[in-house]
Amino acid sequence: MGEANQLKQRGVKGLDAKSSKSHPDVVSTPDNDKASKTKPTRFLSFVSTPKIAILIFGVFFGHMILPIIVVETSNFMSNSDMSSAKQPSESSTKRSLRILAEEESINVNNRMKHLIEDKMLLSTQSLPTDRAPLVMETPRLSDHRRKKILVTGGAGFVGSHLVDKLMMEGHEVTVVDNLFTGQKKNVAHWFHHPNFNLVVHDVTEPIHLEVDEIYHLACPASPPHYQFNPVKTIKTSTMGTLNMLGLAKRVKAKILLTSTSEIYGDPQVHPQSEDYWGNVNPIGPRSCYDEGKRVAETMMYSYKNQNNVPIRIARIFNTFGPRMHPNDGRVVSNFIIQALQGKPLTVYGEGEQTRSFQYVSDLVDGLHALMNHDYDGPVNLGNPDEFTMKEFAEYIKKLTKSDSVIQFLDKTQDDPSKRRPDISLAKRVLGWSPKVPVEEGLTKTIEYFQSVLDEAGEIIPTGPGASKPQN
Repeated sequence: MGEANQLKQRGVKGLDAKSSKSHPDVVSTPDNDKASKTKPTRFLSFVSTPKIAILIFGVFFGHMILPIIVVETSNFMSNSDMSSAKQPSESSTKRSLRILAEEESINVNNRMKHLIEDKMLLSTQSLPTDRAPLVMETPRLSDHRRKKILVTGGAGFVGSHLVDKLMMEGHEVTVVDNLFTGQKKNVAHWFHHPNFNLVVHDVTEPIHLEVDEIYHLACPASPPHYQFNPVKTIKTSTMGTLNMLGLAKRVKAKILLTSTSEIYGDPQVHPQSEDYWGNVNPIGPRSCYDEGKRVAETMMYSYKNQNNVPIRIARIFNTFGPRMHPNDGRVVSNFIIQALQGKPLTVYGEGEQTRSFQYVSDLVDGLHALMNHDYDGPVNLGNPDEFTMKEFAEYIKKLTKSDSVIQFLDKTQDDPSKRRPDISLAKRVLGWSPKVPVEEGLTKTIEYFQSVLDEAGEIIPTGPGASKPQN
């Protein structure tokens, strides 16, 4: 401490001496010396380095830092206010999005539930169409009871009704049809069903399927249609039947052939029973169909005898009902179409030739009964109720309340003079006989053709000559 005071005093004295030298007018007196010792000390004490630093910092802070802090604070508070203002909106948006997502998820689940329910429902019934307006239910069968059944010509008139019966029993049905005379709309009510399958295929070409039973119906059946391409008709009856027999042999399936009353030709025996061999012109315009079916029957029995293929043969007589082709040229469809349009009913010859007519549901029942019976001989399926063509034309006029006239034209070649089935074998063996009266069946068929006419506007009946089906 003593050394510090001495240094301080020396410093002051040095300063006084310098001041005296710099200002010679100043006289050094004791009072001046005392004042000079006191004032500088107070000033230096007042303006010491720490205070100057503080002063400078305060000025700098007040003019520079503080405004920045105020501005930033203001911006921060403003942003905080905006953020707090937006927060409820963002939360509300998220909540709305979450609600929408939940609702959409519920809607999707409901739609999936409804789709599953609809699919389950559709797997148990048909869909109503103009050709099959009534809903048909299909039961669920266990695997060992459910059959795989092939129906050739299943999109045709008779075939489509047979398909309905088999589907309603719960079986898996495959239709093979080249759609020459068949139409998709005849089976469109089953397209959605898991037990149904349509294969567009010509039976004259081989096909490989796994089936338990084969109903072989494929072949044009009306004279104008089967005469349009007689070679194709023969090939269908022969090669088509050969291919189906080969399939039946390969997969050990039972096969039923729908033959025809035409194998009796222009019969000399009346009514016709299964043991009558017939009277057929082998080179006439109808022979492509008549003889083709006769050869088909021969092949059926050859496969039975040589290869033990289980066979059934149905000889079908005139059949009518809904889904008949309006241009097939058969007597029932022609008379009804002509009567409904007020056109002349065309009768070929004097109208004394006879026919017997059965309703399609009776035929389907007969085919089903035959397939499921162990009898393997030919069986007639028809309705013994017999009409002359003149009588039948008058009958149609009465049922349709038509004012049409009956027009007689030239008789066609090889037109059978009489046709009536002896069904005593079917009654005895199968327990089958027709149930639907002709009048009841015709009433339903007239209603069907009226709906077809309403849709088409006009239908031109097909004449007796060869004609391609108008689909």
